[in-house]
Amino acid sequence: MRILIDAMGGDNAPGEIVRGAVEASREFHVDVALVGREAEILACLNEMDVMPGEHIQIVNAPDVISMEDDPSTATRKKPESSMSVALQMLHRGEGDAVISAGSTGALLSGATLTVRRIRGIRRACFGPVIPNGGKGTLLIDCGANVDARPSHLVQFAQMGSLYMKYVMG
Repeated sequence: MRILIDAMGGDNAPGEIVRGAVEASREFHVDVALVGREAEILACLNEMDVMPGEHIQIVNAPDVISMEDDPSTATRKKPESSMSVALQMLHRGEGDAVISAGSTGALLSGATLTVRRIRGIRRACFGPVIPNGGKGTLLIDCGANVDARPSHLVQFAQMGSLYMKYVMG
């Protein structure tokens, strides 16, 4: 499995993002591609005495989507941003998932425009798994949609049910 990580998104990026990605790669035995400003990512890896290699790659993306950018247009206006490049890579099949701690609105909008939705799904939603001492609880549509229709809610429930069954067991 190859995880594409927006190394420039979120608080304390890229340092904390890179540290978390390296730890996750080691613990879960997955390949990660750190997408962002190459020199900054490499400096973080050097601090950790980690070199890019077989399981950790760096993909240069010189721009960053900030929290001040308009979420609905950010990925189109900044195609060389770390988030946009990661989403483009996912669309081309160069990874299995994208992780970003950056703007959730830009991520949802960019994913919808770049990666596209599953055929038949009318609206995307976020679904974090919340630890509960067991396998976790899925919080489906955690606020990303402010005007969801009943048909959207039914689809969210169906997607959440399938995710919990097939991914979380």
